[in-house]
Amino acid sequence: MKNLDTYRFFIFNYYVFFSEEHLVNDYQPIVHNFDEIRFAQTTHIWDRNLDAIIPALWYILHLPRMGFDVLEMDIELVLRSHDEPHNIIPIPYCKNNIELQNIINRNIVNPTLIICEDKIYDDVANDNTISKSVLNIVKISELSSELLHNHWNKLSNYIHGFDKDIKQCVVENSFRLTTQNERNILPLIPLANQLGYTHQIIEEIKEISLCNNSNMYVLAMRKRIIDTYNAYSNKNLHFKNKTEKVLIENPNFNGVPLVVTMSGIMSHQIKKSGRIKELPDDEKEIINILGLHRALAKNAMYINIDSVSQEMFTELATLEEHCKDAYKINSNFVLRTLRRLGKLMNNKLRQFNIDIINSVSQITVFSDFPVGLAILPGCSAPLCCIKPITYKPLTPLTKAFQYEMGKQNQVYLGEKCKVIIAECIEKTDKIRGVCDRLTDILRKMIKNVNNMELVVEEISSVNEFKCMLKKHHDAKVLLVSAHGKYNVESNMASLVIGKEVWMASDNDIRVPPVVLLSACHVMPRGRGVVCVGDMFIRAGAKAVLGTFIPVDVRRNATLIVRLFVDIIEVRNGWSHMRTLDEIWCHVVCTNAIHEILASSSKLEKWANTKKRNGLFPQAEFKNIDSVGRLRSTHTYEDTIKILHEIADRDGIGKHFDSVIKSNGYFPESLFYQLIGNPENIFIRNDVMKEYHNKYNHLNSIQ
Repeated sequence: MKNLDTYRFFIFNYYVFFSEEHLVNDYQPIVHNFDEIRFAQTTHIWDRNLDAIIPALWYILHLPRMGFDVLEMDIELVLRSHDEPHNIIPIPYCKNNIELQNIINRNIVNPTLIICEDKIYDDVANDNTISKSVLNIVKISELSSELLHNHWNKLSNYIHGFDKDIKQCVVENSFRLTTQNERNILPLIPLANQLGYTHQIIEEIKEISLCNNSNMYVLAMRKRIIDTYNAYSNKNLHFKNKTEKVLIENPNFNGVPLVVTMSGIMSHQIKKSGRIKELPDDEKEIINILGLHRALAKNAMYINIDSVSQEMFTELATLEEHCKDAYKINSNFVLRTLRRLGKLMNNKLRQFNIDIINSVSQITVFSDFPVGLAILPGCSAPLCCIKPITYKPLTPLTKAFQYEMGKQNQVYLGEKCKVIIAECIEKTDKIRGVCDRLTDILRKMIKNVNNMELVVEEISSVNEFKCMLKKHHDAKVLLVSAHGKYNVESNMASLVIGKEVWMASDNDIRVPPVVLLSACHVMPRGRGVVCVGDMFIRAGAKAVLGTFIPVDVRRNATLIVRLFVDIIEVRNGWSHMRTLDEIWCHVVCTNAIHEILASSSKLEKWANTKKRNGLFPQAEFKNIDSVGRLRSTHTYEDTIKILHEIADRDGIGKHFDSVIKSNGYFPESLFYQLIGNPENIFIRNDVMKEYHNKYNHLNSIQ
């Protein structure tokens, strides 16, 4: 069996059919009126046609994620797993449009299990255009703990037939469907099953069900993770000897990944769109499903924060409004606001008793609120400088659900990587010179990198943009250099392409995995704006970088250059980082020096003027004075302290002090947001590299 066929064999595809009265041929993602019955009384814009399949979703989360979950795997391999979610595909079934339904059914490939609403069971079961599944077709009313065991056993036997030398791994007889109050233990099940520990968890599950707050849920989950490791290591000395090495080397175990769901919308959306403040029960349940689905994929802790307070959204909206005019930005006001957001956020986190700074390796956030802006108590830098953060906007919730439930392909940028710059700024524009300098720098950088290619396309219309995408369909990174346009009245943030204002909501575009929007104000979050960045996710991007506010073109260029410098360093193996979210966190965390120096033209000149010893002050900072002294939790504070030492040596310490006290500094890099799945964009990965080399070798032979 070839590698690709083997991979497909081990992927479990769970299809869930829901009843649909009408199928839409030309779907429009941007809806201006929410008067339809199905969107009435909604907080995050949820299609209630999907409510009927919620029990099926919970059932699937109790099943194995993929074939490796039903075989006894090497524990080191289990601990090193990066992202292994259940592949759940919701499918509409419409009896009123058989022709279109048959087309939809062609997308059902290698089904492992098909679950459907009871009322459409006969139609689905008798539809010969639907592929046969390993576990057949099941009604929602038939789902039970007994059937769960039956399915685990059948899947284990099915996978075991592929390689009978590997021992089977099936959950113990005590394993059962969890109740609503017990579901937070689900992310522990795959690992516990590998270690033969599900019986203990189920035995103690009553303790968890008696806990009424999330604080105790999380504490119980963490205790059981530790107990699971201990239980296995006590039985297996080989494991005990190698565990410490694995935990240190694997980034996922420099702490545990954390998944956070945090509902809530801003008052502006309640007034303007008629959405409701109180989260309906069905949306609450779907949000929990999203969080637990992701936590299962990452062996992560999961917490659900009830709701973002209106005060937090108000502070964010005020901050975004304040930063619209670069000449009027008050740095002290910005930092005070970020600290207030930190206190409000800390009030939400306090109940969970989690040490985010020291115990969490990476954070995935399902929310419309950018938690990375918050400066938590005890820190002087925002959370986005401290931890890699993946943002997944909750609104519209139906789309968030669709994006999350399917298995996302991991992208490897370590081999051949084409980068496209779509230059949409007119040549007569006053900022075009800076854009051209950025392009020249990137061209020189990438020119000397093996298997990296840079292509620049001049774009003056949306049609040219689309043609560019088709022409370079093999590109991995798209850098869009354009103006952004935030229209408060229409509640949309878009790109300006030539004379056209574009939302990228067309159904005929497909974009590269990584999209970098070098444009102002394309992803504000304070007022619930429909953002062009979100539309690029819909168009196929795995990760999109965009801005909350208008940004300075020169500072933006510096950030983009530094991002590519880090990507190239990681490709060359000069860094411990591997994924795009880690790299972006590092870029933001270490950008403080550039933002502090940018607060004064005199300081910038000093930092970039060569001294008698042949060194630049900026180079002294980066290569000598700051080494080992920058704490991510206090990166701005530490940077100021070290720069002050260098300025003192050079005789301009007093001027440096006066600039910092009077002007302050504007931390502009904090006002960028990376959405999608940047943790699945690998720049360095030895396994992927080996596979690509082998795959390319086989292709050359063929």
